[in-house]
Amino acid sequence: MVKDFKDISVNSLELFVEAVSDCTDSFLFMLDTKDKTGFISEQAGAIFNLPEKKFTHADEVFKRIVGREDEALFSMELDSVISGKKDIFNLNFRALTKSMTSIWVNMRGKLICFGEENRPVLVGRLEITDNVIQLDELSRLPTEVQLRKDFDQAYKADKRLSGFMIKIDVDKMGEINERHGSRVGDYILSLISDAIKESVKDLATAYKMNSDEFVCLNLNGGTADDAKVFYQRLKRNLAEAEQRIDYEEVFTVSAGAVAFYKDTVQFDDLLKKVIFTVYTAKDRGGNNLALFDAVDYSKHLRSLRLQEKLRLAIKNNFEGFEIFYQPVVDAKNLYLDKDRSVTNVIGAEGLMRYSCPEFGIVSPEEFIPILEKTGLIIPVSRWLFSTGFKQCVEWNRVQKDFHLSLNLSYVQVKKSDVLSDVQMALISSGVKPENITLELTESGYMDDIHELEKLVHNFNSLGLKVDIDDFGTGYSNLRYLQYLNAYTLKLDYSFVSKATGGDEGDSYVIKHITQMAHELNLKVCMEGIEVESDIEKLQIYEPDKFQGFFFGRPCTANQFQEKYIRSDIRFNR
Repeated sequence: MVKDFKDISVNSLELFVEAVSDCTDSFLFMLDTKDKTGFISEQAGAIFNLPEKKFTHADEVFKRIVGREDEALFSMELDSVISGKKDIFNLNFRALTKSMTSIWVNMRGKLICFGEENRPVLVGRLEITDNVIQLDELSRLPTEVQLRKDFDQAYKADKRLSGFMIKIDVDKMGEINERHGSRVGDYILSLISDAIKESVKDLATAYKMNSDEFVCLNLNGGTADDAKVFYQRLKRNLAEAEQRIDYEEVFTVSAGAVAFYKDTVQFDDLLKKVIFTVYTAKDRGGNNLALFDAVDYSKHLRSLRLQEKLRLAIKNNFEGFEIFYQPVVDAKNLYLDKDRSVTNVIGAEGLMRYSCPEFGIVSPEEFIPILEKTGLIIPVSRWLFSTGFKQCVEWNRVQKDFHLSLNLSYVQVKKSDVLSDVQMALISSGVKPENITLELTESGYMDDIHELEKLVHNFNSLGLKVDIDDFGTGYSNLRYLQYLNAYTLKLDYSFVSKATGGDEGDSYVIKHITQMAHELNLKVCMEGIEVESDIEKLQIYEPDKFQGFFFGRPCTANQFQEKYIRSDIRFNR
């Protein structure tokens, strides 16, 4: 709550602050958040590049003395107070002196309302902390501010550093706080910090970061093996701590370590690497130590750059996105002429593609997971529906029974109103619903097969067909197929290729899956047909559709139209 002092005017406060300034080593300041006027102890002008003790545009004046490394953080914190989102300002940052050297300071203040106008004024003090060790209150370990100071000092002395940094994150700390409350959580953190202090002896210096994170830093030539020794000690000490509290709570830690030798690495770059590495440890299940891998980190940086490119592409009217089309053929009537020279292409699967100048053609296996992880799959899928449906309308003018299949992402279904998106695309394009098929991968819904049933029912009610894609990969639930009311079962290419390659076991399974699907009134599409002999081996199972490179690779809309779209009156069957 912002305190209210109606009986004290802002002018009176200035006089009070000016009088008290001579009695403290701190620099007292005021910032009127309404008209942006500021006031700071006159002595501050001797150290920092500040105007007279009272000045206008105070928010910009204060930002000018902040070092480049902390500009963004300072601006964010100050803007939060000025906008009224927060009433406390408390930040350690690097400030520039008149000689343009950097020193650590702490700026702390509270938003208070003064006078009849209830003018919100930030009142506080600016204090030089360069020679004061910053300690975390709970763990009594040095803070991130101290970590940066220690690293900067070592870097100034010798810009080629050797040693290691290891970051430790408590696994599932949020669950501990949720189950037992923050007091128990703080107690657990104190036990972990004690274990870290004991484990780090003779190896590194430990620091407490925000929340449930710790960092240990060695700048004396330590190696990755030393980091491993520390983690082994820590695991042992944590096990002893759990035993002392009779296992009332079991806690584990994940860690990531980066070793460096005569390296000119900057602190923030090193921190980014160690944060990435601890996430690697968590991705492996947690409760383990991961060592920095330069190749994996390079892939990570590429992924971040690609993510930004995808975001910009979407903003720029989906620049670089395109749909490629792969033919689907009628397996029961493969050819339209007696000479067997014209393949009976009855539809296509629309496949998303992306390219840009920096990365060239990007594989779907790379960019689609990024779209799904960031939620960008939602706008891109809307574009996919709109573009694909309109293309189908164009081809239906020539080949009225031509159908188009498009894939639905599980993430897209979970995070958006996909039914509404599809309806809008149907209406705006004017496509006949019976010529559109949506492909769903069953494996995404194994935890809630009833949700898949409902989704299929809703799409069917719009007149759309639904295919079950990639059947045969991973775990496939045969029991629920009878309830899904899907149109086609698509047998995955990796599954089919084993059968065509002579695997009798897979051939036997494909035979019975096809037979079962037909008994459930499902069509069967076999993917991955690469050579003519595959057709001969698979036709004995009486599939309904084929798809694969033998019939055609994915291609642009123009290429597909030229090669595969036929007039309905060209052939008499």
